[in-house]
Amino acid sequence: MSRNVFVAGAGAGIVLLFAGIYGMGSISTMSWGLPAFIVGMFLLVGDVVILAGRLVGGGGPSGGVFGQMKSFLGTGNQDLVGTGMPATALVASMRDTGTMVNDQLVVAFDLRVQPASGAPYVVAHRQILPRLLMGAVLPGRTVQVWTDPADPQRLVIDWSALPTQV
Repeated sequence: MSRNVFVAGAGAGIVLLFAGIYGMGSISTMSWGLPAFIVGMFLLVGDVVILAGRLVGGGGPSGGVFGQMKSFLGTGNQDLVGTGMPATALVASMRDTGTMVNDQLVVAFDLRVQPASGAPYVVAHRQILPRLLMGAVLPGRTVQVWTDPADPQRLVIDWSALPTQV
């Protein structure tokens, strides 16, 4: 369903909620005040929960607030390891982003990806660089990557395969 439907439902819930509060203020209007209040509460709470879930969860692996944050911090795309398309990538350049996750640096990489079949292409990618590999990952080295078949710009560097000198 469209987000607008849930926003309209939450708005109707607020209206019914306040009408119910008004209606419960008198004995003569209590017969419709309490049901209006209860229906308003259910509408408001239900639609807010659904809207919050859609905002946070998003529609895909990198959708929603948490998916975007994981992508920014370099902790997303781990679902591609073993399930994506394997490729190699030449580290053209790398720079510190100034961001750390669990005392590990998030590095911005400029990669030249060479898929098993097809022409090479360039990707700007952010990912955590394990401390043990800091001296091994340098511009000019080749790393193993896993790419998303549906979106080749989405990838993850596989740190279980050591970088090699070209």
